[in-house]
Amino acid sequence: MNQELIPYLTFENTKDALEYYKRVFGATDIFREAPTVKQAAEMAFNDDVDLESMTMNGHFKIWGKEIWCADSFLGKPVVSSLISLMFKVDLNDSDAVSEMEALYKQAVNSEEVKVIVTFEKKSSGNRYGQIVDKYGVTWIFNAVRND
Repeated sequence: MNQELIPYLTFENTKDALEYYKRVFGATDIFREAPTVKQAAEMAFNDDVDLESMTMNGHFKIWGKEIWCADSFLGKPVVSSLISLMFKVDLNDSDAVSEMEALYKQAVNSEEVKVIVTFEKKSSGNRYGQIVDKYGVTWIFNAVRND
């Protein structure tokens, strides 16, 4: 069985969120589609709604990992500290650890995230860090020994 678990995030303005993730996390493979007139009618949008500013489906990749997204059509989304996304690599893979650290530093250097735990070596010997982006999503950077 071939299965995937893909994060799906909801934003008030996905168009802006995609630009944020591109700027702060270096997001790639960005895709966004607006609702069609037929979809707008099915969802009972007002006739004066600017469909091109809305996002029915979108996705992007951060560090090669796919994330899907869309606008919240049921009202303003609630920011939650319950959503965390974790990158995990083998601590013995120095290239992967270096790439992870570069992604962490890129986000932190943007000054558009809040550092919760600095990415560094911990007493366990592992390297670990946490940041929270402006949408309330926690990003965990975890380099662990897979011995």
